[in-house]
Order: sequence, then C-alpha cells, then structure tokens
Amino acid sequence: MPREAAYPLDYRDGGYAYVERPNAALLALFARHVLPSAAAPAVLDIGCGAGANARALRHLAPGAYLVGIEPNPVAAELARHACDDVFEGPARDWPGSARTFDAVILSDVIEHQVEPVDFIGQVAAHSELRAATWLVSVPNYGVWYNRWRTLWGRFDYAYSGLYDRTHLRFFTRRSLTRLLAHTGFDVVEARCTPSLVQSTAPWLRRAFAADVAAGRHLSLDESRAFHLHSRFVEPAETLLGRAWPGLLAFQHVVAARKRGG
Repeated sequence: MPREAAYPLDYRDGGYAYVERPNAALLALFARHVLPSAAAPAVLDIGCGAGANARALRHLAPGAYLVGIEPNPVAAELARHACDDVFEGPARDWPGSARTFDAVILSDVIEHQVEPVDFIGQVAAHSELRAATWLVSVPNYGVWYNRWRTLWGRFDYAYSGLYDRTHLRFFTRRSLTRLLAHTGFDVVEARCTPSLVQSTAPWLRRAFAADVAAGRHLSLDESRAFHLHSRFVEPAETLLGRAWPGLLAFQHVVAARKRGG
C-alpha cells in the first residue's frame, strides 16, 4: 500500500517519514548566542534526523565539533555524513562525552516525549552540558490553519508536520517558556519560523514520496527550489510572522540557558 494512502496511526507502516530542511530561526539564534563566545563550538544535536541542521552548522562554524543523537537507523546513517559522531539510540541511553558542549539542539524533539519534564531533566543532568546554550524548537499549536481546522472539527494525524502521528505533546510559545522555566531554564531570545508556505507541505511532500520510501534525499539542502525559497520567500514570510507569532508561526524557536549554569 502506498504510504500516502495508508492510515497514519497504523505504526506497522513504518520507515522514516521526514523530508528535512535546516531551521533558519534556530541557525540565527546559534549565530547570535553561541558563535560570539565559541568560534569552534562543540554541539550536541539531539534528534538530529538526517543531519539537515548539522550540515548548515558546518557552513556557519566550519571548525565545529558536532555530535548527533538519533534513534532512527536510516536517519542516523545519513547524519554520519554531517556529524563527527552519531549515537544511534534514544537520548536517555547516550553515555555522555569527555568534552564540554557549547550548545544543545532540541529541534522538534520534546513534542515527541511522553514526559517532557523528565526528558529535559535527564539530558540536563549531564555535567558536560551545564554551560551550554540550548536551542529548542517546537511546532506551534496555535498556528492559523490549526485554529481553522479545529473550528471545523478536523484533527487528522499525518506522517509529519503539526499533525505528526508521533506527537504526544502540543505547545504554544507561552507553554514552551513555562516548561523551560519549570525545568530550570531562562529563555534569552525567542524567534519563529513562518507558516504560510509550510501550510502547503502535505501537498509538496507527495513530490518526495518515492524518495522518502526509498530512503533517499531526506533533506532539501541540494534543492534549487528550496534555495530560491530560502533566499526570497522565507525572509518576507519571517518578517510577517514576527508581527503575530502566536498566529503566524509554524514553529516557536528559543535560545535558553540553564539557571546557574
């Protein structure tokens, strides 16, 4: 049965469902809050996927030391081309490192956790992460098209995006900030990614369905259309999103630091 025709809550229809792209807002926060104090930073990318953010970080900081954590074996294998080291498995089983890290990335990870408070606490307990800047992104549950769909009584799970079948928690900017505060973090800056083009992702994804099924091209890094969008469309979208992030943000993205770290 083709993936798009399958029922998204049937976990027997497995595989890796994501066509990845770098998170522009997260990269901007990395440049503002990590690079000024660490020209060759050590970065722990938890849930690194196929390595889209890691490849972009290589351009920002060529001397960076990148460690990824990824439970999916297909994605972990691809991420090894972008990272210096990849631990294949859940973050709770990561054995730690002899190095001190300057940044921790949780890009669309905590919404997949049954217990986000315990998850963040377990990760933050590693002493080598104590002084790191944490860059966290979550999908925005309050985005305009979700409000519209909910108004009409629709909530249909999918293989990726806001309605990802593996999402267990849902966040707004306020609830993300409260979660981080409760776990001992102070948000130092908040940004967002835009939602207008992203809202067409369910249709755009069909163009990549064969590649996803075959385990190829899980990142948009080499797509000319994506680079044109990143250069001309996304900057305008981002400015618009900043005007009303609660409604127009696709993701809320924050830089945070451990209190007393």
